[in-house]
Amino acid sequence: MAFLDELRARVEQTRGDDLAHATALVDLAEVEPLLGHRIAPVRAAIDAAAVVLDKVAAPELRARILLRLAQVKLVQVDFEGADQALNAVGEHVPEHTAMRFLTGVKACRVALRRGPEQRKLAGEMLLHSAAALPQFDADDVIWQRVASEVSLGIAEVALHEQTPDEAAFEPLRQLVDELGSDPAHVDTVFTAQQVLATFAISIGDGIRAVAAMRAVLKIAQGAGSPADEVEARLGLAGLLVTQTQGPAGHVSRDEAARHVQRARDTALEHELTELHHAALIAQAGVLADGGKTAGALDRMLQLARSAAADQDVPRYVAAVGMMAELYARSGDAISAFRTITESHRALSEATKSDATPLFRPHLAALRERIGSERLEQIAADISRANQLAAELEPKSGNDPS
Repeated sequence: MAFLDELRARVEQTRGDDLAHATALVDLAEVEPLLGHRIAPVRAAIDAAAVVLDKVAAPELRARILLRLAQVKLVQVDFEGADQALNAVGEHVPEHTAMRFLTGVKACRVALRRGPEQRKLAGEMLLHSAAALPQFDADDVIWQRVASEVSLGIAEVALHEQTPDEAAFEPLRQLVDELGSDPAHVDTVFTAQQVLATFAISIGDGIRAVAAMRAVLKIAQGAGSPADEVEARLGLAGLLVTQTQGPAGHVSRDEAARHVQRARDTALEHELTELHHAALIAQAGVLADGGKTAGALDRMLQLARSAAADQDVPRYVAAVGMMAELYARSGDAISAFRTITESHRALSEATKSDATPLFRPHLAALRERIGSERLEQIAADISRANQLAAELEPKSGNDPS
């Protein structure tokens, strides 16, 4: 993005002037898009700024970089690290009202992720903060960030309610409208759209959920984050598949198929192994939804083979379970049973151990679907067929004729 290129150029231009260089690095760290998987560029700017800040007395710059570090830690789900960074802010700017306020609001967003009790307290603090905001300078950049954080926090708390209050998400929609095209607030809008998508899903509003996920995908692409792009495509595909009923259903299914294929290709290109596995599963789901069971089974077979090659037992068992489910959904209970039992035998032989506990849940799911009597009949029929095949096999290498 041109905006980031200009900031990076300023970082280079200010080398030799420690204060100007530190300012440029802090400015860059604050606006480098921080997404779920796009962390390294932000952390690099933070670390570079910290080195220069050790040479100059700039407490406000140090406080700003600590606030950004806290946000990085929050994305990494390192709540202790986030709290440590936030606690250090006050040491540098004890009299800076806006920055201390921002620190408190960020601390609430950390706390709400720690469990019901702390979420309740954080929610109350965020509501008090929202009520106090009008008395402060709305044109000040720090206070603008406070307002954004408060809106995000209130919405995040509301997501945990049994029936989320629609009003809790209206400020986020306004935030997206106001900041959606501002390159300095990319990660704020990214998070806001994710929250809006989650809320829309929770209330069954597929149209708004799809719109929000499209926005998430666009941001991930613009920020050049392949992993976030793959996740967004898979999420969007999952939403589109739920809209395949009715005369225009094939349009949503076709788009879903394109997204999962793009996700799979991108994951392969960038060697995102786990996301490639997720894309295979998603692709199988889309194919199965369209009645293409053979194609879906092929994707699961690929997953099982890669798991076997990697000696990844949990992934192998999961792939077998999904194959069995695909067979069962298509009405082929016999193939579902054989898939489970033959894979069980193969894994037991390969690991020289009893793999029964791993496959028991999948067999139980099949029993739940077709009934115990039908399952026992299939098992008996297959046992007799195997016995007959064994009896018909030549006892030696001679031609029995």
